[in-house]
Amino acid sequence: MKIILDNREITMNNIDDKSFSWVLEEVTDLLERDGRMLFDVYIDGKGMDYYEYFNKEQIGVVEFISKSPKIIILESLGEMSGFISKYFDALMAIAGSFNSNRTTDAVEILLEVENGLEWVYNVLASMKENTAIDFRYPEFDMMFLEYRTILERVQECTESGDYIGGLTLLEVDMSSELIFLQENLDAYMKDIIDEEIDEYKYN
Repeated sequence: MKIILDNREITMNNIDDKSFSWVLEEVTDLLERDGRMLFDVYIDGKGMDYYEYFNKEQIGVVEFISKSPKIIILESLGEMSGFISKYFDALMAIAGSFNSNRTTDAVEILLEVENGLEWVYNVLASMKENTAIDFRYPEFDMMFLEYRTILERVQECTESGDYIGGLTLLEVDMSSELIFLQENLDAYMKDIIDEEIDEYKYN
């Protein structure tokens, strides 16, 4: 089995005796030591999602693609503006479904929104860990903490079946946090790009 990492072949000792999960962990550790993150994996030219299962002995080439954390964050922030716009459309759809007694539809959309909000939270947490945004913008920390608290309350509502309570939190509390985030996305992205350029210069 040949291992390609970012277009370069790498050698691992005794790889024939190791499992695929071991190889994955080794590559992930190697990238972390280099300040990078695993972004994608291709097995014989196909993404891992293509395979329901695979036999390590039949694998010819495994290609690992990495990116810097800041690049992944920037790509996510680029998608976030679209999510926020759809978020408000989704709230209207949830309210309309409840008003029309289509509870199942309302709950389904509500849970999809909750999943999206968890994704946003993970991006914000990665920003806090991998960039200087929280140092440059003290209000970012306040927003992050408030966002986490509201998300936890929404999750408590959906877990207990209080979907109307969850919707109310989304309409009032979470909406204001997302509006704040939307208004500051461009500034955050510009600063992260500057950080990435500076790191590239000096590394």
